[in-house]
Amino acid sequence: MSDQMFDDQMEIIREFVQESRDMIDQLEPTIIELGQSCQKVDCWEAMGCSQSDCPRLGRQLDFPCWLQVGNIGEGTATCHAAASGQECRNCRVLEMTNGDGETINAIFRLFHSMKGSAGFLDLNHIARVSHAAESLLDLVRSGKILLKPEHVDWLCQSSDFAKEALEQVEEQGNDEGMAEPAEILAKSLEEAAGQALAAAAAGPAPAAEESPPKQAALDDPASLVTPDMVERFVQEADELLQGVEQEFLKWTENPEAVDFGSLFRNIHSLKGNCGFFGYGALERLSHMMETILEVCKSGAPLSVANPAELLLANVDLLQAAVADLSRGGAGQIENLSDHLERLQALLPPAEAPAGEDRPPQLLGEILVEQGTVCAEAVQSAIALQKKPIGELLVDMGATDPQKVEKALQQQKKTPPSKGPAGANKKPAQAVKRNDIRVDLEKLDVLINLICELVIAENMLIHNPEMEHLEVESFTRAGQQMSKIVRELQELAMSIRMIPVTGLFRRMLRLVHDLSIKSGKKVELQLSGEETELDKTVIETITDPLVHLMRNSMDHGLEPPEERLRLGKPEKGSVRLAARHEEGEVWITIEDDGRGLNRDKILEKAIAKGLVEGDGSDMSDKAIYNLIFQPGFSTADQITDISGRGVGMDVVKQNLDKIKGKIEVHSKPGLGTRLTLRIPLTLGIIDGMMVRVADTKCIVPTLAIREAFRPEADQITTTPDGEELVRVRESFFPVTRLHKVLDKTPDSDRLEDGILIVLEYQDRGIALFVDEILGQQQTVIKGLSDYIGNVRWFSGCTILGDGEVCLILDVGHFVELMGKKESAVA
Repeated sequence: MSDQMFDDQMEIIREFVQESRDMIDQLEPTIIELGQSCQKVDCWEAMGCSQSDCPRLGRQLDFPCWLQVGNIGEGTATCHAAASGQECRNCRVLEMTNGDGETINAIFRLFHSMKGSAGFLDLNHIARVSHAAESLLDLVRSGKILLKPEHVDWLCQSSDFAKEALEQVEEQGNDEGMAEPAEILAKSLEEAAGQALAAAAAGPAPAAEESPPKQAALDDPASLVTPDMVERFVQEADELLQGVEQEFLKWTENPEAVDFGSLFRNIHSLKGNCGFFGYGALERLSHMMETILEVCKSGAPLSVANPAELLLANVDLLQAAVADLSRGGAGQIENLSDHLERLQALLPPAEAPAGEDRPPQLLGEILVEQGTVCAEAVQSAIALQKKPIGELLVDMGATDPQKVEKALQQQKKTPPSKGPAGANKKPAQAVKRNDIRVDLEKLDVLINLICELVIAENMLIHNPEMEHLEVESFTRAGQQMSKIVRELQELAMSIRMIPVTGLFRRMLRLVHDLSIKSGKKVELQLSGEETELDKTVIETITDPLVHLMRNSMDHGLEPPEERLRLGKPEKGSVRLAARHEEGEVWITIEDDGRGLNRDKILEKAIAKGLVEGDGSDMSDKAIYNLIFQPGFSTADQITDISGRGVGMDVVKQNLDKIKGKIEVHSKPGLGTRLTLRIPLTLGIIDGMMVRVADTKCIVPTLAIREAFRPEADQITTTPDGEELVRVRESFFPVTRLHKVLDKTPDSDRLEDGILIVLEYQDRGIALFVDEILGQQQTVIKGLSDYIGNVRWFSGCTILGDGEVCLILDVGHFVELMGKKESAVA
């Protein structure tokens, strides 16, 4: 086994250890609860009065006094004497609470899940004990035996054994040292079950009206796993399939660049997870893909030179099935047999499925798939099985010999594999996990509480009544509190941050599919994949990014023949990049295509009534921004890629939700660059508090270049009355904040106030205020909808004295007030 495969197997074992411990955490209290429901009532014998002569009744009975369980759901228990109108006080009555039917099922499912996962990992001793415990519980829940206190004791010992075995697995990577205790415990469980069955056989058959609880089908995943487990499976399956998809995409371009080790590990892990959860269709398809990859790794030829496209199509099937599971479906794959046959056709004729020790598909499964028998008939045949299941089904009248023979022929086509997966397993030194899963809603609550803590801190530290007190200990405590709150806030925010890698790599598949559909050759270049964004933000911008990539492919890039005629490379280029800039994350989509057609956009806008006049006074930027109007499109024909005039307005709407912006830069014949500007944090910022008259405002610190009190010789007035201030070699237009707020300043003279130089992109302004009050962390609160559209402010915050303070939207300020760009003297 290679080091990579060994590392992957250790990761699977780590997952098993963690999940099994979670199961045991649920298992132990449930077993204890079950034990408490078994109450002893004047016990004379272990199981009840099995004599025909019942001394308490004082007369001869014509049948043994035998305890019978009635409807567990109703919490009743009777003996035959009681059922006949007599009273037998010598029987030990098993009283069960209303929930015990569900309790037994819950314990059964936990042992069943642990058995399946342990068996997949060749942890045979854990699987052996789990199977014995599961078998005992199966007899109880099927109504064949009665649960006794000693059974509960054996179940407790099984739980203790599992905990001890997991410790060894964590240290050594296997459970080989648990062979002797496993065998002793398993035999004890089997003997207890056998004795209970023998005792049950000695008594009368259960009354007809007292049918045992219906056994849940083991093939039904919904009866074996919880919604939380399904959610975790879906999340991990998505990640594994993304990795598989990326390697297959490489394969379509350059087979030499494929990492078959990574491909095989991801498919192998997915197959194992599917088998553990009982998702048979996904497991079988994954197994067939794994077999093909194993052949590729060995160097044996396939029936086609490059099967990547076919394998990609099967990845789509797996992704669709996983998506179905996430919506509460069963994760089925339509026409599975056809897909498996197409994959099987890729293999050399003599090639058998490789990998783990996997038996041929069961005959009952094949018959059910063929529709010749129902699953219930198979289950009934298994319960009665004393000869081959095919013969039993024929005897039951469920099918005929010819159909059974056909199924047997199909079974022979899939021989077992050549060896066990764990043949060369190495012991591990340590496989402890250092992470846990946390519900995102809980994390949101934590961040909201931290935001409130920041407000409370400001109320305490910046309380006007406390600021004038010269108490050194209070000042030190306040500084320490501020430091801790800031670190806590930064840590909580960082927890939600994830790299954009997954989002970017999804675009590889999108470009691949669109390239085939449009007939355009495209190279997608990715950079800045390590850049991190809030998880919610990534979810919000996913659809906008897809729209922009589709437009770049369809409208931006020219067909290959046109590119050659223009002297461009036949293969077009699309660059997707992310980087930090000015306290934001910028995501750019840039192509080397034909660029935006300014005149055509303007003509279409005039025709739709979006522009008054001929638009001759409009800048290129204003014209390009018209593409974000609802229903706007310049496409001459509608395709299944784009052209319907929907998408670009949705892009802008989604960005507005997170206070993001989009900018368009284009040059005819050279290409187009679209830039998404996304706030790095959505909750807390550093801000500078300023005052104008009696009003306070917060200016984001990241937008401030400098602040100063100007001299008279720095101020210049243009002929049209615009005020400029010179800062070293640059001039900035002055914006008086009191005019925006309609307030009367302390003084109209610029020399008497403070100028704050704000920068946004390549523009800047000098903001005139009366006073700077200080710097503090600021929690951004949204403005209520009833206020309407406030262009100048992005939100508000609560100050230490409880006053509500507005937060300046620097981008809008600079764009609306700084009409002239900074000039050099």
